[in-house]
Amino acid sequence: MAVAFGAAVALGRGRQRERTRPWLARNLLFIRTWRTQSRAAVVAALVWTILIAGVVVWDLVSFVCQSHSLPTLSYVIGHVTRYPLGRGLLFAAWLGIGATLVSAQRSERPQ
Repeated sequence: MAVAFGAAVALGRGRQRERTRPWLARNLLFIRTWRTQSRAAVVAALVWTILIAGVVVWDLVSFVCQSHSLPTLSYVIGHVTRYPLGRGLLFAAWLGIGATLVSAQRSERPQ
C-alpha cells in the first residue's frame, strides 16, 4: 500500500492543472458563496454530499450493529460480484463514472 501511494505521488507530481492551494481556495469560496451559485451546481453538490454521507452512515451503522439484517456495503457488493454478469456490470459502471468525471472537466478547460 505504501509503494502504491508513493508511486501515485511520484507519477502524479506536476500533472494537475492547478496547485493544491488555489484548488482548495476555489472550493472553499464555492462553499461560502453557495447561495450565489447556479441552482444546478448547488443541487449537484447537495446530491453528491447526501449520497456519500448516506453510504458512510450506512456502513458505520452496520459495523456498529453487526447484524445480518443490515449488511455492509462490501457484503452487498460481494453478492453482486459473485457472478460474472455482476462483475461485468459493476466494471462497466465504474468505467462509465470515470469517463463522465474526465469528460466533465474537459468541457470547462479554456481553449
